[in-house]
Amino acid sequence: PFICINCGSIPEELMESELFGYEEGAFTGAKKGGKIGLFQAADQGTIFLDEIGDLPMSMQVKILRFLQDREIQKVGSSVREPVDVRIVAATNRNLEEMVAGGQFRSDLYYRLNVITIKVPPLRERKDDIPELSEFLVDKFTVKEDMEKKNISDRTMEYLKLYDWPGNVRELENVLERAINFLGSDTVILPEHLPETLTGRKQSFSSKTLKEITEEVEMNAIMNSLIYHKSNKTDTANALGISRTSLYEKMKKYGIGDEN
Repeated sequence: PFICINCGSIPEELMESELFGYEEGAFTGAKKGGKIGLFQAADQGTIFLDEIGDLPMSMQVKILRFLQDREIQKVGSSVREPVDVRIVAATNRNLEEMVAGGQFRSDLYYRLNVITIKVPPLRERKDDIPELSEFLVDKFTVKEDMEKKNISDRTMEYLKLYDWPGNVRELENVLERAINFLGSDTVILPEHLPETLTGRKQSFSSKTLKEITEEVEMNAIMNSLIYHKSNKTDTANALGISRTSLYEKMKKYGIGDEN
């Protein structure tokens, strides 16, 4: 198995139980029978620790111990269990600077830094953007069970002109946002892209307060859905509204799939 873990997306208080699992009764709300963690689920396979620079110090110690002993200990258990996984880590941060600044453990850094592959930023490989964009669009539409979407030639030109400071993740978010704006349309046009890419300036001068408020609300919902990878429960919680209210607003603004 290959399991990807985004170190910046799991709350610190939940990270240990997510990675290493827990025993029944380990904490309030623990499932009956307990739960295996992601490391055990990847036994005999690979764990990809994405954005390891976001790993809290408390978890850096535990990951280091795992790398040394190749054993995990579930929350609420005194038993250590062997797990055989390969660790691959990635980050867009400078870990050497973080080590020097005391934000990342030097012993963990040197444990991980066996083979380093530096991936050039997207702005230095713009010839990859068309193929990469099509792959990301297909990946998202398949995951969401949508019909195939295409990217217009003009839209692709905008994608190739932009410098992508957030690299592939930013490109993926932009394309997911565009797809959610499409509704029943099948072609991504420049107007479906953020203004930062197209140079369009937003003007509220001729709009009513209601129209401005609705536009801001729609963008907030879109951005939150993208951030939470279309998880409606997490999106509703982040926005401070109920799931029912979120579905109503998505239907109102024609955002993606309300199911």
